[in-house]
Amino acid sequence: MLTGIKLRLYPNQTQIGQLWQMFGNDRFVWNRMLDMMNERYKNNKDLPFLTKFKLNYLLKPLK
Repeated sequence: MLTGIKLRLYPNQTQIGQLWQMFGNDRFVWNRMLDMMNERYKNNKDLPFLTKFKLNYLLKPLK
């Protein structure tokens, strides 16, 4: 049987700023990867979609 735990966090102002920064970075990476996949599909529709592992390999140039 699976059980879940609910909890609520009360971050201070520094932690709130760090969370917003992290979510902004995630959104940036997601949008870049989505744009790359859309461009790849537009250029050649016969290519297979990239897997999660291949997309992770493409993260290094974004850093």
